[in-house]
Amino acid sequence: MNVLTRLRMGEGFSDGERALVDVILADPEAFLADGSKQLVSRAHVSKSTVYRLCEKLGCPGLADLRVRVASALADFRRESAGVDVNFPVRAGQDGAQVIEAIEKDLAQTLASTANVLDPSALDRAAALVRGAEHVTVLATAGNVAFAQNFRFQMAEVGRAVSVPVDEYEQRLAAASAGEKDVVVLVSFGGRGFVSRPAARELAGRGVPVVLVASAAPTPLDEFATVKLALSPDEDHARKVSPFGTGLSLLFVLDALFARCFVEDFDASLARRLGYYDRIVAMGGCPGGLTI
Repeated sequence: MNVLTRLRMGEGFSDGERALVDVILADPEAFLADGSKQLVSRAHVSKSTVYRLCEKLGCPGLADLRVRVASALADFRRESAGVDVNFPVRAGQDGAQVIEAIEKDLAQTLASTANVLDPSALDRAAALVRGAEHVTVLATAGNVAFAQNFRFQMAEVGRAVSVPVDEYEQRLAAASAGEKDVVVLVSFGGRGFVSRPAARELAGRGVPVVLVASAAPTPLDEFATVKLALSPDEDHARKVSPFGTGLSLLFVLDALFARCFVEDFDASLARRLGYYDRIVAMGGCPGGLTI
C-alpha cells in the first residue's frame, strides 16, 4: 500500500501519531526537507512518537520513511485530486461537464486502487487461484457482472471458474468447497447476506478465501487467507452511483486475471488464440476476428 495512503486511512494510530501524520500529510515536501527536531516541533510530539510511527509503517527509521514518502508522493496526489467520489456530478450539468466529472472521478479511483492494492497480496492470491482444483467467486448485486467477466477471462485461458448467483447455489458452493479449492469472496464492506456466514464457514474448514473488499477494515478480514483491497473512498449507500466501486473492482479482478496469465504467458496466450481460431472455424465470428 502507498505509505501516504496508509497514513491517510489512519488505522491503529495513537493520538500523538495521528498528530504527526496530520503534519506529514498537510505538507509532504516540508516533511521531506525537515530534520527530526523541526518535525517534532511542528507536530508537538516526542521523538519516540516518530520512531513508533516508523515502526508501525515497517520503516527502520525516519530516513527510510522519507524515502518511501518521496517515492509515493506523485501516485498519492493522483488519488487526492479533490473529487467528491460520492457526488461527482451536480444538478444542471451539461454533457461536457458530466464527461469531465466522470473522467476525474474514475481517474482518481484508479489511482486510489493502485495505491491500496498490495503487490505481494496479488502474488499470493494468484498463486492460490492457479493452484486450486476449483475456483468459485461469490458476489452479489452489481458485483456479479464483474465476477462473470472474470469467469469469462479465465475460461479463455482454459480455466473453469464458477460464479453462482442464486442464494442457495452460493451457500451450496460455500458448503461444498474443499481445502484444495479457492473461494474469491467479493464484498465491499462485508455487509452481504451470504458473505459473512460463508466466510466463517469456509475459514472454519480451512478453505482458502481470497477476499476482495474495501481497504478499510471489514468484518470479513479475519476470515481471509489474503485480501485484495478496493478503493475505500465511496460511501456504501449515500452516493449517486457506485462509479468508483465498480471501476475499483474491475481493476482488482483484471489484475488478478493478468497476474495468473503472466505466470505462464506463452501458454496462456497460445491457448486463448487457439480457442478463437476454433471459434472462427466454426463460423462463430463472421467477417474475421480482431483481438
